[in-house]
Amino acid sequence: MDCVPNLKNIAVYEGHQNIIMNYTADPNNVRWTIYPTSDEFGNYTISGSGGFRNPSLTGLFYLNQSGLVVLNATIVPDRDPIATAGLYIAQCSNDGNRIGAKLLVVRE
Repeated sequence: MDCVPNLKNIAVYEGHQNIIMNYTADPNNVRWTIYPTSDEFGNYTISGSGGFRNPSLTGLFYLNQSGLVVLNATIVPDRDPIATAGLYIAQCSNDGNRIGAKLLVVRE
């Protein structure tokens, strides 16, 4: 399946659930990385091509044919290692193209 990059910046309220970062592709062909707002100098690989999934982040994200699903919009990591607000980068292993989008999370 070819990668169809249709990522867009998204703004949601804190606590919003099941936010889809659209990137139509086989989930095993896309590498997802996040630069979370809770760690401005760090980046975390969520998944990699070939089916790799970061076990420390599985409670935050779900992958499917539509892209990456952010299970809960957070600003501050509570029990999780990182916040889900931040910059998301998707890279397709089929063609090497990279695209990014921000998830902005706002407190009510």
